[in-house]
Amino acid sequence: MILAMEQPAHIKVSGALEGEFIITEERSANEFVITRDTSWQAMLGKGEREATEEEVAALEAEHGPFQPADGEG
Repeated sequence: MILAMEQPAHIKVSGALEGEFIITEERSANEFVITRDTSWQAMLGKGEREATEEEVAALEAEHGPFQPADGEG
């Protein structure tokens, strides 16, 4: 299964579905389970950008300092 890999396989889909996807399960040689890639790297590829220092400071001033990631999700 692909779940044992460090980084899931990424694919680009076009047609009825379009975009970047991650293969979450390989069921047979011809059948896969995929989900949309919603990682920050994928979002940057869609014209998004990283927040500026000023934007981060404004968010922290309103909501408190960012906490380190807890490893979930």
